[in-house]
Amino acid sequence: MKLVSYRHEGAERYGVTDGDGVVDISARLGGRFPTLKDAIAGLGLGEIAAAAEGASNDVALGDIEFMFPITQSPKVFCIGRNYRGYHEVIADGKKPEWPSIFTRHMASFAAHGEAILRPRVSEELDYEGELGVIIGKAGRHIPSERALDHVAGYTIVNEGSVRDWLRRGTQNFPGKNFYRSGAIGPWMVTADEIPDLSDVPIKTWVDGDVRQDGATDMMIFDIPFLIAHLSTITWLEPGDMIATGSPGGSATESDPPKWLRPGQQIEVEIGPIGVLRNPIELEPS
Repeated sequence: MKLVSYRHEGAERYGVTDGDGVVDISARLGGRFPTLKDAIAGLGLGEIAAAAEGASNDVALGDIEFMFPITQSPKVFCIGRNYRGYHEVIADGKKPEWPSIFTRHMASFAAHGEAILRPRVSEELDYEGELGVIIGKAGRHIPSERALDHVAGYTIVNEGSVRDWLRRGTQNFPGKNFYRSGAIGPWMVTADEIPDLSDVPIKTWVDGDVRQDGATDMMIFDIPFLIAHLSTITWLEPGDMIATGSPGGSATESDPPKWLRPGQQIEVEIGPIGVLRNPIELEPS
């Protein structure tokens, strides 16, 4: 099941999409759950699916404005250097003991179809196609063997970076939180759509040129471990998201680097989910 949050005729809605149109679940629930996050937390995926069963599409996909799948994500965790990719170094053939973790604000992302903005203060806008995990059930100190029970579904993340600002200080925050420097979408697929997380393909194109071509079998820390580890630090809540890292091939790895430029289009495809597509524009003055 694909779940999408969107605007139509000025109203914010969410529903089930078949790729051609959307069944408006928010209307069928009588407005009792204002957002998809509320519906997942308050009803669960089973009742959402039941509300869509046998229904015809209420609106064509081409007539909506995409929003983030989860419009009010409480926390966005990002995992750095989590792939055995071209730029990953594993000392002495051993993986790092712990993952690199940082957070992003939702304002640092664009929705599907919305422009990603290259900052006026940098020309080093990079991309990283990633599998995003959306939490559906709260938990703390979750054991890894039960971690996937807490997953509602998955989405696509373009975890964009402003590379020169990553070098301005010791923390990732500046280079990872420029306004609309990354993207999330176009929708989330429920966890049952990806029963095997061990080899999910991830590809990134810029103007039709393949830049990244990898899969989750290159992960250093797998998704159950990441959920267990993060839940040791803090409560995980419905709507929280984890961007799980990116395979090699980002712009900084080219010689010279192939930074994103205004006028280009970037697409990230994750086979079982679909394609996240965004134009690149210069941040307005």
